[in-house]
Amino acid sequence: MAGAAAATPIATAPVTWDFLGYSYHPGPVLISIIAVAITRAIVFLQTKGRRQVVLDVLVSMLCALVAALWTQAHSLDLLQAGVTGIGVAAIGLGIISMAKGQLGSAIREGAQAMLKALAGTNTPPSA
Repeated sequence: MAGAAAATPIATAPVTWDFLGYSYHPGPVLISIIAVAITRAIVFLQTKGRRQVVLDVLVSMLCALVAALWTQAHSLDLLQAGVTGIGVAAIGLGIISMAKGQLGSAIREGAQAMLKALAGTNTPPSA
């Protein structure tokens, strides 16, 4: 009886989870989050001087979110997800700096375009 049950092929389907209506494969997402946690723990433990625990926890959460979203959006495999998690966690506070730089440049460009539009031009548009 046991031999007959072992010989029967079992159809397997990949595991997918749903979150807010989006389905994703949990393996790579969990790997990227674990890679972020390990890397941020190493960074935290190597910090000399005053440690800012709350800031480091918040940065780690942001890194985990960015890594998980990137992994899900690009359908990464396990190795790629792990490397992505390590890379994002290594950047750490740089993520906030990059976001502030991008946001600042977007606001500056928008303000310049608005000022140009409000100032108007004296030359009629050429047809």
